[in-house]
Amino acid sequence: QQTLEAAVASAPQHISIYDLQVEEGTKFGRLYTPGEAPLPDDELSADLYRMGSATLAAAGYHHYEVSNYAKPGSECEHNRVYWRNQQYFAYGMAAASYVGGVRLTRPRTIGKYTAWVDELAGGHSGGRGSGVVEQEPASSLEDRLLDTLML
Repeated sequence: QQTLEAAVASAPQHISIYDLQVEEGTKFGRLYTPGEAPLPDDELSADLYRMGSATLAAAGYHHYEVSNYAKPGSECEHNRVYWRNQQYFAYGMAAASYVGGVRLTRPRTIGKYTAWVDELAGGHSGGRGSGVVEQEPASSLEDRLLDTLML
């Protein structure tokens, strides 16, 4: 509660609140020791979520996404693009774009990314020309509808 009140007191236009998830196979998952800093159980997490939502609503923030709250007119447009299944273009290491129903990603490690940039700077793009490293096939209509419902 104190952390959230301090955040509200700083008067940002947008606040996101998330329930920390420790995922196996991630660096944090390997570093985390449950007994040293236990996470809240599902019931406490739900209570904290409701408390956070009520605190933010009382401070004039509206709840426009699962974890996002904003003052009127300050919603994150970048996030809303995802929710509307609109195209977006991303640039940089590990950047993922979504164009024509296809997800495109750049190299995910600094070594591969700098090699890729050097290759492009030299006029070589591996025959692709687009700088795309990985490409997921276009989603089926059913998958896109499910994504829309889940988002």
